[in-house]
Parts: sequence; structure tokens; C-alpha cells
Amino acid sequence: MSNILAPFFTPLVPEIIGHRGACNSTPENTIVSILRAAKLGAKWLELDVRLSSDKVPVIFHDDTLDRTTNSYGLVNKLTLKSLKQLDAGSWYDTSFSGEQIPTLLETINQCLKLGLGINLEIKPNLGEAQETVRATISVIQEFKQKLKNNMLFSSFNVSCLQELLNLAPEWPRGLLLNNFNSDWLDCARSLNCYSVHPNFECMKNSTDINAVTNLGLYVIPYTVNDRSTAMHLLHLGAKSIITDNLEALIPNQCK
Repeated sequence: MSNILAPFFTPLVPEIIGHRGACNSTPENTIVSILRAAKLGAKWLELDVRLSSDKVPVIFHDDTLDRTTNSYGLVNKLTLKSLKQLDAGSWYDTSFSGEQIPTLLETINQCLKLGLGINLEIKPNLGEAQETVRATISVIQEFKQKLKNNMLFSSFNVSCLQELLNLAPEWPRGLLLNNFNSDWLDCARSLNCYSVHPNFECMKNSTDINAVTNLGLYVIPYTVNDRSTAMHLLHLGAKSIITDNLEALIPNQCK
């Protein structure tokens, strides 16, 4: 399967990708979650990046701190120094007390040590789409040779994907979808995407998946947490599965 537009690196994506690390058994988007995922046998992780107030890319899903730290308010209202002082582990379990919010740089270094690939979802704070991409790319480009087959960007935000295409077209892009809206195909084509990442509930049968793969796009559904559904989607033609439940899906993959 090839794309007829500008070429990009080919990511060596496995069948199973750990969602926010191993978030079924550790606090999401943390170094301990990355370590746990590697121990479980994961080869790739899906992680989220956004900016601190001083424009440092950090690994964090929500736009607010409330759910996964001991603080509250918007992530982009705090500097990296302030974010580093927060507890990003105790919300999950007190045994993870003191776990920090990692920077993108720290995360890449850890993933490289462990031989892990990264599906990096860009989650811009309001009004920061281009800025988030630029800051992210400035970090990623330092590792181009090491990451060139082990990095796949994705986003729901079309402006982010467009900025990626403009600044660094060599990196593959994936369009995230809550559903197959009327303009998804035009977006995927104009952004020269490698893949489409739909909510798995959109993928009911082989016709749905074939509609995407016949266009030269790979399908990477999220978030599939039971083995039977994962096996079904892979057999229908999905390239990979994003899951919270590595413990169930990793053993012998989903053959």
C-alpha cells in the first residue's frame, strides 16, 4: 500500500498499541506507564502531547489538571517547573505517589532506551495548534534517524495536521475521527495521511474498513479493550489496534 503524494517515513506499526502507555494498570502518560507497557511486551505506545505555559511540550491528555493530578485548572496556565511539582500518580493509586508529568524529551529518551515506537497525538491548547506542532517538531527532529520508522503523529485537529504537513512532511500523519463525518475523506487526502484512526464503534464490518483501505489509507481504531473485538477488527483489515488493556491483548498478540 503506498501513497501517491509526497513520501514520508514508513512507521513499523505493530498489531497492538498501548493507549497512554499501560493505562489499565498504571497512571496514564507517565514514565511508569511506559515502563509497564514495555514489560508487558508492547512495541508501540500512543501518547498525548500539549504545551506548558512556557511552551515546553509535555505528555498529558486533558486540557485541565483536575482528573489526573493533585491540582486543578488549565495545563497551559502553569510553567514546566510548576507542572513538575505536581503528583500525576496518586489519582490512580497511592503506590504511584510522586509520579511526575514527563516532558516530550524525557519520554522520547525513555522510549528509545526501551525500543518503543510512538503514536504521538497532538492535543493543542485552545488557539495553540501551530505553536504546539512547531514546539513538538523542534524536539522530534533531533531524533530523526532513530525515530524515522518509529513515529506516527495523529490528531483530531486538522490545523495541527496541516502544520505538520507544512513543516515536516516526512513524518507520517493519522487523522483521528469520532465518526465518519462528511468531510473526513477530503481531510485525509488533502493532508496526505498515512492512516485514519476512528472510534472502533464506527467499524462494524469489513465494508467499513475496506472503504478506507481501498483509498490507500491504513485503519488504526481506538480504544479496543477486549480481545475478541480486537481480533475481529484485525481480521477485517485493521492495521493496528489502540488499547488500554495490554494485559489482555498483548499475549501472542491477536492472531
